[in-house]
Amino acid sequence: MLGIHFGARAETVVITVRQARTPRTMIMRAVGLLARAGLEAIGLVSVITVVAFALVPSLRAPIREAGPALWVALGGTLDPVVEEAEDDSEPPQIGQPVLLDAPDTNVALYLARRYHVADNAVRAVVAAAHQAGKEHQVDPLLILAVVAVESSMNPFAQSPVGATGLMQVMPDVHGPKFGQGDKDVGALDPIANIRVGSQILGDVIRRGGSVERGLQLYVGAGNHPDDGGYAGRVLSEFGRLRLAATGGVAAALAAGMHADTHASAFAPEPLSSSTTPELSTPATRRQNPA
Repeated sequence: MLGIHFGARAETVVITVRQARTPRTMIMRAVGLLARAGLEAIGLVSVITVVAFALVPSLRAPIREAGPALWVALGGTLDPVVEEAEDDSEPPQIGQPVLLDAPDTNVALYLARRYHVADNAVRAVVAAAHQAGKEHQVDPLLILAVVAVESSMNPFAQSPVGATGLMQVMPDVHGPKFGQGDKDVGALDPIANIRVGSQILGDVIRRGGSVERGLQLYVGAGNHPDDGGYAGRVLSEFGRLRLAATGGVAAALAAGMHADTHASAFAPEPLSSSTTPELSTPATRRQNPA
């Protein structure tokens, strides 16, 4: 009689010579029983491992790393892992590198050359306009056109009536839109100014029913027969920005120079909030809360 003991089983596997017709049969039956016992032991270990993985968080990282490490040890290679891009909700910051696609790069180049502003600063403004335009459902190029006409890309511009920053927002009227902190400081933050200005612009366009009427409301000329040419200047700049976006940067710059040269024939130029536009229009900017 042949006795075999396997530690993972609580019983002793016994094979009797009488049951085996030949030594070969006896050996095969013994191997089969041993294999069965081994598989049962492996199954028990697997169950214990899974339970430990689920209940003990500190074991997860080592277990996760053990697979690739073992594969490499056996001579395998790991394919590069491409992680999914996370949704970056952080707004662009002036001074930080900003990646733009080709049309936006052309727009930034046009604005930087036309208004003599550093490229990195303009790129952040363009990116901020895109983010704000998406949030408030306003064409980013229209936002940038308002920025250009209102302040000539000067984030510290201020009019006599207190309109401040790139989009000449009235902090006394729209201070709460900047969130916590000093509303005047927030209005001087280029990115915050674009965010709030774009919100106001989107609101007045929807209220007015058209872009032109919305621009009249934005500049405070809603109750006057005309806006002193403000909407026309914004829409002209909007057209030049669209031209630049398609690759016509040189043509857009030439059109801008032509507009500047002949501006005196139509209205006192530059007619923006940074150079007292309220004195050139029949209205005093109010930007009533939307």
